[in-house]
Parts: sequence; C-alpha cells; structure tokens
Amino acid sequence: MKIKPLILSIIIFIISSMAAQASQLPKEIKDFLFAQKKIPTVRFDGVITYNDNIMYIPIIPAYPKQVDKLEVVKTYPANKTMDSLPDVIVFNNNYSLLKIIRVDSNTLSVKNIPDLPDEVKTGVLPQDLMVPRGLVFPENLAGILGDVQIPLIGSAKSASFITGKRQAPLPNGKRVQDTKRHSVPAELKNKLFFVNNFQTEYLEIFSSSVSEPLYSLKTSGVMKDVKPVLNGKFLLAATNNQKNIDVIDVENEYIVKNITLTANPSEIAVDDINNKAYIASISDESLFVIDLDTMTIKEKIQLIGSPQRLSISKDGSKIAYTDLKTSNVYILDLENNYENKLITNYPNITKLILIGDKIYMIARTEPKLRIVGYDLLQDNKITKTKKDRSKEKRIKEEEKNSAETKTTDLFSGVDFTDNNKDSELTENLKIYATGIKDIEVGLKPVDMTEKNGNIFVLCAGDNSVYSYNINNDTVTGNKLPMEGFSKAFSPVPNSNLAVITNMSDLKYAVYDMEKNKVVQTQPISEYINMITILERKNGQ
Repeated sequence: MKIKPLILSIIIFIISSMAAQASQLPKEIKDFLFAQKKIPTVRFDGVITYNDNIMYIPIIPAYPKQVDKLEVVKTYPANKTMDSLPDVIVFNNNYSLLKIIRVDSNTLSVKNIPDLPDEVKTGVLPQDLMVPRGLVFPENLAGILGDVQIPLIGSAKSASFITGKRQAPLPNGKRVQDTKRHSVPAELKNKLFFVNNFQTEYLEIFSSSVSEPLYSLKTSGVMKDVKPVLNGKFLLAATNNQKNIDVIDVENEYIVKNITLTANPSEIAVDDINNKAYIASISDESLFVIDLDTMTIKEKIQLIGSPQRLSISKDGSKIAYTDLKTSNVYILDLENNYENKLITNYPNITKLILIGDKIYMIARTEPKLRIVGYDLLQDNKITKTKKDRSKEKRIKEEEKNSAETKTTDLFSGVDFTDNNKDSELTENLKIYATGIKDIEVGLKPVDMTEKNGNIFVLCAGDNSVYSYNINNDTVTGNKLPMEGFSKAFSPVPNSNLAVITNMSDLKYAVYDMEKNKVVQTQPISEYINMITILERKNGQ
C-alpha cells in the first residue's frame, strides 16, 4: 500500500519535469493573449511581457487539461479582467501566470499570497527560464522552482539584495560612471557598443558617449561572430572550439542559454523577417537553422563546400555564400529543396551582399566592386571543356595585352574575365550567372553595407569609402580622417549613420550615409575587431 503514493509521486514528478522542459506556451494561450486589448510579446522561454514593462512568468501544470475553449477561471485579486493585468491568472487548462512586481530599484519579486491556487502550487516554472536580474521569491513558492536558481526570502517586501547563480557575469571591475562624456550625434545617444577584438572571451560594453567600457560580458570562449536578434533583446555568439551558440540577454547581462550544435560554428547570419538564424560551420560544410522564437535548432542543411561570407536576401528566401576551399560563390535556394546553385568564382572575397537578382561582392586583392547578375530558373548549361578553357586563357592573355581593363555589361551574357584563374568550375556544371560588371573602388576593400539604394564600400588600403548608387550607376569616393587599418561598417539602428571601426587606431568614425561623409571621430580605449550597436535599455 505504501508503494502507490511513491509511484504517484514519481509519475507527478516525471510529468511535471517533462512539461517544464517544454517551456513554449500552448498555442491556445498565445491566441488568447493576442486577442486581448493589450497585446504582449511571448519570449522563447514562455515569459510574457507588455509594453508598460509588466512581465508574467508561466507556471506549467502537473496535469495539463485539453479544453474546447480557453478561459480565465481564477485571478488574484479575485474577479479581475485580463485588461487589468492581475497578479495571478489561472486558465481552465490548468496553466497559470504570475506577475512580476518591482520591490525596489534592485529587486523584483511576485505577490506573497498566503492561499495560492492549487494550479500554481502544484505546477513548476519552465526549466530554461531566463531569470530576470534581481528576482527573489517568497518561501512558499519554493516548490515550483525545480532546478531554476531563484533566491528565496521570507517576505518579498523586505527583499533588498541580489544573489543566486543567474546574475550577470562578473563586471570588469566597478561599473564606470558616465563622467567623462563627449558629445555625439543625436542618433547615437542612448546607444550601447558591444565590442570585441576576437582575441578574448569578453564583450566590452561602452556607452556611445564615453571611451572607457561600462562593464564586460564573458562568453564561452574567444569569439568568432556575434549577431543581435529579436530587436536587439539578445545576442547570439559563436566561439572558438565550442560546439554551441551562446544566447546573451542584453538587458539582464548574462548568458541565458547555450544552443548545442554537432559541429563548431564559424559564422552567424540572421533573418529578421522569418525570425531565424543560420549558423555556418566551415568544418562540417553545413548550416544549422535556429528558430529564434524558441531558441532551438530546427534543422541542418548540408552544403557544397565550406561556407563563409553569408548574405541573406531581404525576403529570407535565399542565402549567398562563398566556398572557402574553391572560391566558388553559391546561392542556397531556401524555397526550392535547399538547392546549392553555382553563380560564379571569385577569390579572396571579404563580403557579399545579395540584393534582388544580383550579388555584390568585394575581394581584398581587387580594387573593385563586382556585380554579378543571376537567374536561378535558367535551364541552359554552360559547358566548358579543357580545350575551351585553354582557348579562353589564350584570348584573355591577348586582351590583357591590348587593354588594361575589360568590363562586361551586366546583362550581355556571362563573362569570366579575371574570374577563373583559380576556378574549380568543371565540365557539365551549370552556372546561373547572367552577367558581370566591375566598379572601380579603393585599395583592399574589406567591408560594405547597403542603405537606400547605395552600396558603401570600405577600403582599408587607402582608408576610403566608395558609394555606388544602384539606380543611376554613379560612384563617389571619400577619404577617411583616420590612420591605421579600417575594419568594418556597423550601421546604427534606425538612422542613416554607420560606425566605421579601425583595428590599429584607438578611435572610430561616425559616417553619415545620407550626406556621404564622416561627421565625427571619437576615441575609444579598446582596439575593435567587431562592434554591435544596440539601444540602451532602462537600468543599463
């Protein structure tokens, strides 16, 4: 007779644990919330947030119920509507929500209710819950924590400390007070710079108006790539020798999740339209697809070659990349069975941009912007035999002696001038390029970005920026007021500005892409290899 209660307890624990791992809220709860007057955001760990900084934590029941129509059956205070956002909400499928309240400037908690509904007391928090910084719980809620690390206190009203495992990573000494400020353009105010030199595991965080870091975030290892996702609420970080992606909560300043991969990541590309991230692995010749709503891997796509320099089309339907081993440029058709289609070959590529039916590319060894048109639907094959290639090589040598430059109009047919000397193009291989055009730019092009129909090319060899207008085919060049080796463009969100970083000069330039000129240079205390610019949140 004593065995039955034990078995029942084990079953309850297993069911509760399984439910807690599935942190995503059921579809009927999301639909219910989105149908209300106040529409929230539902995070990947199930946390619900409203625009007025109100947050709810879901409680996953030990016994979920299937219901024909979702309804609120209990609230605290009693008989409140959803629009009033009560402290406790219980649904008829046994799921419930706890509202987070602010105790003081450093401490968050939930209402200390003596007689909690059974649906709350017997449930459990999602076990991958991103615990808000400074959250403490009343002791009577200890039973719902599971493995989530949240400190307890007898009375939430007397809470005045922050503790526990999941607070922010160690700051780099004390936080810097914004005392030595310098003036910045209006579009840069209230911005944070996340800086890394790709030699340490730390992200250094700067205010846009000070030259010393405010604090540091430690990742799993020396970083390879960092990208913002979900409107800058999180960062994805790929690190050396780690088969995972770190998910960093920007506002709460800590790593909230590690997404485990089966191979080492090398690069991250983000599709903001479809809420997906693509993680390239050079060693595995593949792309991992991450669903940003759940922060989980949805699939793995095998590619031709070792992918680098990823570029996603604006509609998220295609990805362009270059193969590290062969310098071939491919487009992965995401809407057509993930076909890898060869477009062209171009050695030493530093950046690709995929816009419409053209790929814009730069190579560090060529002072030009190459534009390649393509048509993925063409059926005709371009076949080159060894005899054909030998003839082409002889013709190229003759053309080189008679003219310094040869440029082909974009839609006059495929021309591989200066394009195949290291090519792996072989017989019977279909090529989907429709034409090639070269635009003269400065020495050693290292990065480029697009804004309002203009392609901006950053050239490190002569520290210049060249602007190419897609619509009227005009080019403008500007010298930068910087020494050293220019590295990258970093667009400033919701503005016409971009920050131009420098690997060997302790300052950066602020470039106005509408006026096409540098409007300011600023000192900074770190050499910058990578910088991500985000809006500054409350309390940062």
